[in-house]
Amino acid sequence: MNSINRYAKSLLAKPFVILTGNSGTGKSKIATLFAKWLVPEENVAFVPVGADWTDNRNVLGYANILRPEKRMVDSVEVESPVFHGTEVVKLLVQASQDWNLGNNPDAKPWFLILDEMNLSHVERYFSDFLAHLESPEQAIRLHSEERCLLLLDRPATGRWVEIPQTIPLPPNLFVVGTVNVDETTYMFSPKVLDRANVIEFKTSRTALEKTQSKAPEDDA
Repeated sequence: MNSINRYAKSLLAKPFVILTGNSGTGKSKIATLFAKWLVPEENVAFVPVGADWTDNRNVLGYANILRPEKRMVDSVEVESPVFHGTEVVKLLVQASQDWNLGNNPDAKPWFLILDEMNLSHVERYFSDFLAHLESPEQAIRLHSEERCLLLLDRPATGRWVEIPQTIPLPPNLFVVGTVNVDETTYMFSPKVLDRANVIEFKTSRTALEKTQSKAPEDDA
């Protein structure tokens, strides 16, 4: 079974797949090209994970209650706190709208690609998703305000939408994480590995020799 077949079957089995291997083995490239081969570019969010991600705000954003603003939502003026969303939240909201929080067989897949996922402790910034993967009936909490607005610009429409307090992970959302293992990264805990399919990319000596070019011969 080649890598693409194994990757596709892993996504179908579980919506959370981790690609691990040495740097330069094409993990990020495969995840990105596969997603863009299936769906339009606006259905894909490529998010590099930062070493300073110590809580879930870099993933789920937050509500700014200090600066409520008036915005037009569905041709109606609404005043409420503005939700500082992330690429992850915007993708999650759009995937949920596409699914309509129901059984929509025509819903397109949406892909969240977390690059170098283990540069920070995964449990610190991704715990809400891990809990939902363990208990699908448990929705992800985004805020506690009575009403909150999010500027949805994926795709870049500049439209404001009212974001719910909680939102479940829709079945058409797939999460892919890439992992490099070295002295700058953290190991995954059993809690993370239990909720994901893990694919390791190995580079053989034969494959490396094929990529090496011969040095040009010296002129006589």
